[in-house]
Amino acid sequence: MTTISAERLCSTSVTSFRPDGSLVDLSRPEPCEVDFDEVAFGLAKIARFTGTHAGTAYSVAQHSVMGAEAILREERDELLAALFLLHDGHEYKLGDDSRPKQDLLAAMLDEFSPNSAAAYRQVVAKAKAGWDTAIYGAAGLPAPNAWTKRQLHVVARMDIRMMAAEAEALFGSAARQVYPLAKHPEPLTRGAIIPWGAAKAEERFLECFDNLIGIKQRHAAKNNHLMHRKAQR
Repeated sequence: MTTISAERLCSTSVTSFRPDGSLVDLSRPEPCEVDFDEVAFGLAKIARFTGTHAGTAYSVAQHSVMGAEAILREERDELLAALFLLHDGHEYKLGDDSRPKQDLLAAMLDEFSPNSAAAYRQVVAKAKAGWDTAIYGAAGLPAPNAWTKRQLHVVARMDIRMMAAEAEALFGSAARQVYPLAKHPEPLTRGAIIPWGAAKAEERFLECFDNLIGIKQRHAAKNNHLMHRKAQR
């Protein structure tokens, strides 16, 4: 696998845990840090809408799979579907800060100091973009900054359509009206949007990855990650 040099997001190392308890520097995203098995079980345990709906958590992994499958059925384009599958991949390292939380912090920062909110949103976007570049690189796919206008449009549009459909399924019909594309028909998902649970979400994410991107690419990323870890010891 081609090695892509990492560009630090900031001058300070910011450590977080890997699943085995070792440490990773979040300020240095790079493809060799990405193991898609870890991406799958990480996203499968992160709840969308901060888990505020009743019942089983609706995961980022499920959102990613159902949106990717909807794009595949509507556009008949495996690359577009694959791009959507990984569009929230950075959350397995950075977590999911809900939009209402980000809006609250931005409003508070603006009251604290002019232009602070804009700076906050810029650094959040930069952190996500850094890990997006690493994740798409590990998958052998173009990062969002290299997408065509159509690719950007289709992924963003499906993200909002999915959010509207998810809100209605989890919170009721009134919740759907919050979203700009609320009047759009919901994605052609396979049946109703019912939370899968973490184990099924993980399994379906990996199955979708293998179908769209390839099991060879997943194994290559894992091997690259293992070699990287070995070199660090």
